[in-house]
Amino acid sequence: MADNERREHERILIGMPTRMWLKEPYRGKPIEFEGHAVTRDLAIGGTFLESSYLLPVGFPVNLEMAIEGGDILSARGEIAHRTDPLGDRPTGMGVNFTQVDAENRERLLRFFVSDRIREFYSQRFVVEFPHLEDVLSLKDVALVINLWEDKEGRLTALRHSDETLLSKKSVSPAAALQPMRRRR
Repeated sequence: MADNERREHERILIGMPTRMWLKEPYRGKPIEFEGHAVTRDLAIGGTFLESSYLLPVGFPVNLEMAIEGGDILSARGEIAHRTDPLGDRPTGMGVNFTQVDAENRERLLRFFVSDRIREFYSQRFVVEFPHLEDVLSLKDVALVINLWEDKEGRLTALRHSDETLLSKKSVSPAAALQPMRRRR
């Protein structure tokens, strides 16, 4: 099966410095891990991290990805697959997002501007409604389109996952990063 056939979401190629960490029990053992990697691509549902080390499939990680403008995109994820270097394919890990709070879901949906959305905005939206260009930015339109296109409700499921974890008195990655994040 081709990559684009098995993927749930469209991807954008982007290299973002990323901090990963885990400080909690994993499979009954206390784990304290921190590592750094760079994203190769980003989707609404996850990312691929190029890395010189590989974590086990199923391993949970907290992620802090540096996006443009000094903002941080925080999420919790799980290692979905790993790739060893083969030819021109880099070593790394695919991560599925499993928990993203509301503020970071909004940040992700605004930040995720595919070529298709960029083309729609410049060739359709601004042409049809030139008076709205100063009111609704490309990122505003990306937010609405990405949320609308989330037909499977993946982001809603992440929100419910976040609420479930918070109700168990667990600290979300976003809360753990509170002093480090920059406000808009």
